[in-house]
Amino acid sequence: MPETLAEVPDLINVLLESLLRDAPSEAHTAGLATCAMAWLTTEDLLRETVGDAAPDVWAWLRRRPFIVSRPTGLSPHDLTREVLDAEFERRFPARYRSLHRTIHDHVLAGIRATGGTDRQLLAQHLAYLHLRSPLTAAYHSLRAQGSAAVTPARPEEHGQLVSMVERAFDGASAQLAERWFAEAPEHLNVARTEEGVAGLVYHVFCPSGSALEQQDPVVRAVLDHVARTAPLRPGERVEIGRFLAGMHERQRDRYAVLAGSVTSIINWSTEPLAWSFAVFSDTGYWAPFFDYLGFRPLVTAELDGQRYVGYGHDWRRFPADRWFDLMFEREHSGGTGPPPDSALLPPPLGRAAFGAAVRSALPHLGRPERLAGNPLLGTVLGTEPVALRASLLAAVDRLAAEPKGERLRAVLTRTFIRPAPSQEAAAEVLGLPFSTYRRHLARAIEAVTERLWAMEIGTLRDRRVDGG
Repeated sequence: MPETLAEVPDLINVLLESLLRDAPSEAHTAGLATCAMAWLTTEDLLRETVGDAAPDVWAWLRRRPFIVSRPTGLSPHDLTREVLDAEFERRFPARYRSLHRTIHDHVLAGIRATGGTDRQLLAQHLAYLHLRSPLTAAYHSLRAQGSAAVTPARPEEHGQLVSMVERAFDGASAQLAERWFAEAPEHLNVARTEEGVAGLVYHVFCPSGSALEQQDPVVRAVLDHVARTAPLRPGERVEIGRFLAGMHERQRDRYAVLAGSVTSIINWSTEPLAWSFAVFSDTGYWAPFFDYLGFRPLVTAELDGQRYVGYGHDWRRFPADRWFDLMFEREHSGGTGPPPDSALLPPPLGRAAFGAAVRSALPHLGRPERLAGNPLLGTVLGTEPVALRASLLAAVDRLAAEPKGERLRAVLTRTFIRPAPSQEAAAEVLGLPFSTYRRHLARAIEAVTERLWAMEIGTLRDRRVDGG
């Protein structure tokens, strides 16, 4: 018995010829392949995959008897989807990979650019692309039944959700959940079907200022690990997937999987995070999935005699854009385990060391080869001297958009970018008394350092890490 349709190409050929017999062009064939790969196909997505032919391809797809038209997009019947996907990958592996990348990038960009229902649908789409993950069966069963919506919980549902936590974990966890839900209800989300709430997920963001950070032994264990190994810097946060449960199958419930996947994808792609953790007691089910995600089992804690494991990832050493690239590779070809050590950035600099590194880098903007040993290399600003120089120049240039920033940019330009022979000469060129020039220079260095620091800790997304 074959495990996949790709193992029975003769059957595929018969089915495929039937499906493609009236495809008017290569663009229409590519549109079918897009439909096969995507959770839902929209006309916007088709513009990415077939270009100007998108309106014609969209109209043609809607008329196919094996395509279901939904309010949010198009999708083929399951057998059709499997036939098209398997054959496209077999016949055109390079084009298949390219199409997969286009869909992946389109969905990720959409998550970052939208909000609300659109964002959670796109997050479901990205989760569905992980066809080789250990949770594929859960995603496929959800698709077959019609997708649920992941939405914020309502206050009147809190009692029901606390009971759900108690069934999935224990009484002590339920008591903690009740307190967390009351303190920060905005982080409580549910998977909602026509029958009502089917699953929940709750994320803790630290530092929160709550006494529960120390009173919850699981959260305390996570924060103790962070403090021992790679402490938070000012402005940084830890995200902890603290509670995940479903109505029927506890921590393994497919609607809990959906809620956890959707909210985590959104958090990891849009929030400025230093660390992320997800905590489970049912490690037999979840350990393979987090191995696939590249998260490491870093923390253990006990509560009411039950052992919990926290799977964690330091985003400062392997930033989100690199991680999503790794996930694309695993979507396409599989793979497990953490990123190789050779791919990790150096341990993060503290604020004082970061500022000192900026001050030492600025005098070498005209000679990027002299940046080779600067501690900023390996930060979000760049891993090669040329990329680091570009980040520094861009930060200087963007000072002009701030109040009185043009004057600060001019001071930095005449001091470091197109330097005068001396600081006294720079002050003269700028028409400033030397004491005033020195004050402006100190203020300008501090302003550009603050901008660069905001980029480093993720509160400002000026540019992406590109590896160079």
